[in-house]
Amino acid sequence: MKSNSHKFISISSLIAPATILVTFLFILPLVNFLRTSFNRNIPGGSYESAWTLENFVEFFSDSYFLNILWNTILISFVATIFSLILAFPIAYLLARTKSKFKGILIGLVVFPLLVGNIVRDIGWIALFSETGLINELLLAIGIIDTPESFLGTHIAVIIAISNVVLPYMIISIQSVIENINPSLEESAKDLGASNWMVMRSIVIPLAMPGILAGTLFVFILSMNAYTTPLIIGGTKVQMMAPALYSQITEVSNWPLGSAMAVVLIAITLITSVIYLRVMEKSSSGNINASTEVKG
Repeated sequence: MKSNSHKFISISSLIAPATILVTFLFILPLVNFLRTSFNRNIPGGSYESAWTLENFVEFFSDSYFLNILWNTILISFVATIFSLILAFPIAYLLARTKSKFKGILIGLVVFPLLVGNIVRDIGWIALFSETGLINELLLAIGIIDTPESFLGTHIAVIIAISNVVLPYMIISIQSVIENINPSLEESAKDLGASNWMVMRSIVIPLAMPGILAGTLFVFILSMNAYTTPLIIGGTKVQMMAPALYSQITEVSNWPLGSAMAVVLIAITLITSVIYLRVMEKSSSGNINASTEVKG
């Protein structure tokens, strides 16, 4: 008993510093945002302590803020679907390849994560600007007669965000596909199933936990994107993170900015809970299916 108690005390002493650090760096700021969101704003850059819902009422009754919220959800959803379409074939090839350069290929997928978002956004500016490569190609082909700026458009923001989150989607799906027994695909092909039937009936259902995990992760990252919509979208395509930061730093309306942060966090948490429930059902379904196959 004493040895167990000593072990518990030693483990607790190791965990305590990390727990305190996480509490101060993560939980307390969120609690502070939640408390500030109920305060009353005073024009001029200050606010008074209160317990009022007027900041949330202002947010949900103003078409300007609702449009920003809708833009954020729409862009995040489309970027997630676009990333999934791009990531799945890449993830499948990585999972099934037997090349000795597989480690290098995975490293190339992960490498963009080592490059800052601002650096990548500057690269997209060079592509989307009026003097960028895209305009030069379109002019050379003859599709357009005069250069057009693609910056500040929904398409440009979606493409740029998808580029940032794509590695997360690829790795999430690839790690699950690797655990799918290739003999299942081979047996289906031997029975006359086409490649598309094998993909639709075997690979995609069994890879669903990775797909759901990847889409959840990517959607959350897209919802909270800051630098990419700010640099690529500018003032024409606004999203929640830059907008709430602007309310705090430029307008000095801390209560409203905090309320916007709470709304963003709430949407993220609700989405996560729904996704986790779906993932649980998907995982249980896969377990039952594999049990039936073994039986």
